[in-house]
Amino acid sequence: SRHIPIGDASLWATIGMAAMMGGTMRSPLTAMVFTLELTSDYSLLPALLVGCVASYAVTVLMLRRSILTEKVARRGYHITREYSIDPLAVLRVEDVMDRDVPTIHATMKVKELSDKIAHHDPRLTRRQGLPIVDEAGKLVGIITRGDVLQALEQGMKDDNTTVLDAGSRSLVVTYPDELLHDAVTKMLRNNIGRLPVVSRKDARQLIGYLGRSSVMAARLRRLEEEHVREQGLIAEPS
Repeated sequence: SRHIPIGDASLWATIGMAAMMGGTMRSPLTAMVFTLELTSDYSLLPALLVGCVASYAVTVLMLRRSILTEKVARRGYHITREYSIDPLAVLRVEDVMDRDVPTIHATMKVKELSDKIAHHDPRLTRRQGLPIVDEAGKLVGIITRGDVLQALEQGMKDDNTTVLDAGSRSLVVTYPDELLHDAVTKMLRNNIGRLPVVSRKDARQLIGYLGRSSVMAARLRRLEEEHVREQGLIAEPS
């Protein structure tokens, strides 16, 4: 027959290789077009169609993934992440930061701060870290509960020990227009759970506060929104 090559073994080998490519790569049309372009023999089309479709059907039944994604999956990576968007990469710090930031004055004593926390001051007890400001309201440091406990354990209870002495003056900060992904990366690299949000024009001008709870809440919101969208698509009438 003019359309089905019977006598030429090389053509059958070509069809077999095309079928193997189309099946294992889960792309039968690509294999067919590639072979036709390579050989310029369009009489192969019927045989290619049968071979590639049959190979594709067999691999779908026998293999969970194509050879292009199998090695990646065996390393523990989630294949669909390649096609999804990280919520932290589209949100900015200003979208999730806490703008109502309680601050403490640099001259406040450690004992005074510990007493306020012990008496359950609502603006202080729910935070693990507190920004420290000077007389002009400019950011000069930050103190955590761990710093307070360490200061008390070391006997720094005298009236001369201030929160600035017990806290940290070397600050890792973030900016309102910075991607949330970059801010979280700063937290992880520096092993901290909070970042003061400052102005790019003035690194001492406190604008907000970004904590782990804010990041987790933003992540949860995005997951809930995605779930609602998926439920809406499922519920839509066909």
